[in-house]
Amino acid sequence: MDRVEGRDTSALWMGWIGVIAGIISFFYAPVLFGGIAIVLGLITVFSRANGLGWWAIVLGIVGSVLNMIFHGIRWW
Repeated sequence: MDRVEGRDTSALWMGWIGVIAGIISFFYAPVLFGGIAIVLGLITVFSRANGLGWWAIVLGIVGSVLNMIFHGIRWW
């Protein structure tokens, strides 16, 4: 595995994919992409790329929850 500044580059890739999935969860399939972002964020956090992993987790949670709230309110 390649290492950049003491971090595993595969963890960085998973972190960036998690952030992108979290952003996509705001617009399309919030539960699916939000879940992907959370899982990839957790893997990234445990691989010592903490900042990127936490961003992926937060974006996944916020994207999923906000979309579910907005879609739930719209049907009332």
